[in-house]
Amino acid sequence: SPFSAAVAAAGVVLVLSLAYGIVALVGYSVSFDKTTFRLLRGESNLFYTLAKWENNKISVELPENLDMQSPTMTLIYDETGKLLWTQRNIPWLIKSIQPEWLKTNGFHEIETNVDATSTLLSEDHSAQEKLKEVREDDDDAEMTHSVAVNIYPATARMPQLTIVVVDTIPIELKRSYMVWSWFVYVLAANLLLVIPLLWIAAWWSLRPIEALAREVRELEDHHREMLNPETTRELTSLVRNLNQLLKSERERYNKYRTTLTDLTHSLKTPLAVLQSTLRSLRNEKMSVSKAEPVMLEQISRISQQIGYYLHRASMRGSGVLLSRELHPVAPLLDNLISALNKVYQRKGVNISMDISPEISFVGEQNDFVEVMGNVLDNACKYCLEFVEISARQTDDHLHIFVEDDGPGIPHSKRSLVFDRGQRADTLRPGQGVGLAVAREIGIQNQSLYIAREITEQYAGQIIASDSLLGGARMEVVFGRQHPTQKEE
Repeated sequence: SPFSAAVAAAGVVLVLSLAYGIVALVGYSVSFDKTTFRLLRGESNLFYTLAKWENNKISVELPENLDMQSPTMTLIYDETGKLLWTQRNIPWLIKSIQPEWLKTNGFHEIETNVDATSTLLSEDHSAQEKLKEVREDDDDAEMTHSVAVNIYPATARMPQLTIVVVDTIPIELKRSYMVWSWFVYVLAANLLLVIPLLWIAAWWSLRPIEALAREVRELEDHHREMLNPETTRELTSLVRNLNQLLKSERERYNKYRTTLTDLTHSLKTPLAVLQSTLRSLRNEKMSVSKAEPVMLEQISRISQQIGYYLHRASMRGSGVLLSRELHPVAPLLDNLISALNKVYQRKGVNISMDISPEISFVGEQNDFVEVMGNVLDNACKYCLEFVEISARQTDDHLHIFVEDDGPGIPHSKRSLVFDRGQRADTLRPGQGVGLAVAREIGIQNQSLYIAREITEQYAGQIIASDSLLGGARMEVVFGRQHPTQKEE
């Protein structure tokens, strides 16, 4: 949900902010300690310069009106840790200096209370006023004083000394301490502002997705047919692709439903013929020898129709991606001719072919075989004896010519011969199924769907004209024959 996403994002931002803040504070703290140590060491060097060793005693003569860089309290020890000199006698401070501190140079801190700090600030009225404000807010507040320890080795005029310089103004009263308060404020701002702002940003950015989800639910409930294309730029491509998918699936569903309807319609005639033939056999009006070829023909037609409609159902219309396989035309036609010679063996059809081996078909092999098989079947069915096949190829088109010596097709009926159920003449029985499968001519007829879906894919056509043999001449044109670079 948007809230969960916002909380997760806010958590990440808070963790990163806290990590960066801690790193920055640690870096600042280290830098602050180094700076403070340098300042206190400078004052330690000053006191070492002013110190004098006489008669096993040390004295420090401070010039009048000496302007210290910061208010300090200085103590001087010998190498055994014995206190030799102190700038002011403040017992609690002397006790706070740990003996182990005096063994090496270093930077330390003393934690104390407001009252103890007040004894160090007796002469600093400005600091006393700030300390008073702190006491009013919190009488038990802790004060932190910086301590610098510097060891000076023995020289000809001076024994080994350890000088301890204490910053009398606690860290809590310095402006630099405000950084810690700022860190708390920034963290509070993250908690109070980042989560709501991220939630608002997530809610605002996820609104289009919520709208899209709502439209998808409406699609599931059949309250809309398409997704609204007016959406954000980021979702435009997704919505367009989804709408294309919905359209494609809807067309395929309609195609399946129409195909089943057409298949049922196309099977009525052969089934009726089979029923009539069986009835005649039962009534002994027809002998088995006469009924057998009729029944075999109708069974063949049923098988052919089922094959056609299965092929049709597997196609997706004009948007289908055609196979770009390259197939030599001559071998494909040789197989068809061999099969047709067996079918029309009794008729004695003579099929000849004159096609160059270089001529090829670009596309799905089954499409080519189905179209040419039906065109050749019609030529063999209506010829007297001869069928001739030739071809030529251009850059993007394949032309195959099928001619026969039959009665031909009257000019007035050439626009009807490709419509299943129409016949160009009454010399032969049948419903013109073959050419109806091979050509799409734009006539809205159930029997034309298969032809349209096969041939439209190749932007092709079939042109009927007169043959020099005296019969019909069918020119089958396949478009989209330019091979890809890979195929070339």
